[in-house]
Amino acid sequence: MRSTRGVAAGVLILLLVPVLVAAVLTMALRRRRRTRLRLAAATRPGASIDRAIAIRSYAEMDDHLEHRWCGWCGGYLERTGEGTRAGDGRRYRVARLRCQDCERLEEVFFDTTDVLH
Repeated sequence: MRSTRGVAAGVLILLLVPVLVAAVLTMALRRRRRTRLRLAAATRPGASIDRAIAIRSYAEMDDHLEHRWCGWCGGYLERTGEGTRAGDGRRYRVARLRCQDCERLEEVFFDTTDVLH
């Protein structure tokens, strides 16, 4: 006959193994999602001055920024400021954004050379 201690250990193992497997799977899925978000964010329009988004009005810039998501966690971004840069005969507007969830800072580049005043 098995001892009570051996039965308790077996029940404990049966309870903990599925919990541990679920925790490992959850962590792996989160890591995979974050990696996909970072890759998508690095290659999306406006991520760098080389990928600046050409706009013809500042309303287009506002529309684009309303739909922008954090490249780190997928959270909502809020504007913290804007600035202007020039280079290679072109003018750029840089929007600075901060994620409300993870507080990561991002910049989005817009080519404003053809903006109508």
